[in-house]
Amino acid sequence: MEGRTFEWKGRERRFPLGKKKYYNKAATLIIMLLVIMRIGIGWHFFFEGLWKMEPSNGFSSKGFLGMAKGPTKDLYYMMLPDLQGDERLEMAKVYEVKQPNGIKESQKKLGWTFPVIEREWFNYYEEFKSKYCLSDEQIAATDIIFNQYVDSLREYTAENRDDILGFLGSKQRFEADKISLSNKTEHQKIRNWDNQMKYRSEAEKFLSEPETMGENMQLALWEELNGQQKAQSAIAPIAYGQNKIPFANVIANTPFIKNFATPSRLGFLDLAVTLGLSAIGVCLMIGFCTRLAALGGAVFMLNVCLSQFPWPTVYPYSPEVVGHFMIFSKDSAELMALLVLAAVPVGRWGGLDWFLWNFGGKQIMRLYGWKNDPLTPAALAPDC
Repeated sequence: MEGRTFEWKGRERRFPLGKKKYYNKAATLIIMLLVIMRIGIGWHFFFEGLWKMEPSNGFSSKGFLGMAKGPTKDLYYMMLPDLQGDERLEMAKVYEVKQPNGIKESQKKLGWTFPVIEREWFNYYEEFKSKYCLSDEQIAATDIIFNQYVDSLREYTAENRDDILGFLGSKQRFEADKISLSNKTEHQKIRNWDNQMKYRSEAEKFLSEPETMGENMQLALWEELNGQQKAQSAIAPIAYGQNKIPFANVIANTPFIKNFATPSRLGFLDLAVTLGLSAIGVCLMIGFCTRLAALGGAVFMLNVCLSQFPWPTVYPYSPEVVGHFMIFSKDSAELMALLVLAAVPVGRWGGLDWFLWNFGGKQIMRLYGWKNDPLTPAALAPDC
């Protein structure tokens, strides 16, 4: 029988040619399936990123990470700026201050305000006047507009102060009880989660009107500009407290990105997720830097699995429409598939990694004294 001769245990053996052809066909089938899996997962990631770029779809990392559960939930909550609203809901007295002879003297009390919100309004207005070089007439008009909105903010704070203080006191008692109580019954877990969501919702209700005032104020100030001033680069919209980032103006004036990314800390997180998913998807589909892209996708899916902890006793439970699982979910399956793609040179089969390997990768391996790719399984090495 024809075939390849080899020596095994001191005796000459012959490998049947038919069996060799069988293994070649099996390897070809495996390679085809891996390439299909690479392209399929790549399309999934790319379409997810593309969908999130559409503003009308309303994507926000806050909605996903804010619902994190399991032992790592606090880690994801920390990524979201002022998730509970405590920073923005802090209130302080406002005084009129005069400076006779250079000495500050407190005069009449002007009421209450949200210092975090009002401070950002003043910062925005100062940047607005400096950026667009307003004329004296424009400054007079914008001063009136700005002061009207500041007065409205202070009136709103004074009117709702007692309700806000009651809300904050109730929330503080809830947080203290949640830490002190050792009751881990099913009823207590459900109660804690529902109360947590209720307090977040109530905080957003108190903050929605002041933040809407801020948006309307920015629009009113913008209308006072002439055509030449409006043609200049834009100022980033107001972001409050922890949500503010130093390079917000860059995002606000970058073509394409400014159409779907909010120039804030939360917006930057959304931008990173959106562009990251799209880049991973494209790289997997065309087979470019496939192993690096697969590892990036695996890290993303690991965070998805940790944030939506697939354990049946963790509340809130996964809806039945997504199926039934324990520990190993659909997201976990995609995570494992990405690790498989990272372990084999699937990008060199019908992908651009073939050029990277043959016109650079091999040469780098030889510099280190390696004849073959140490990360490639030996059974697949001749075909790589």
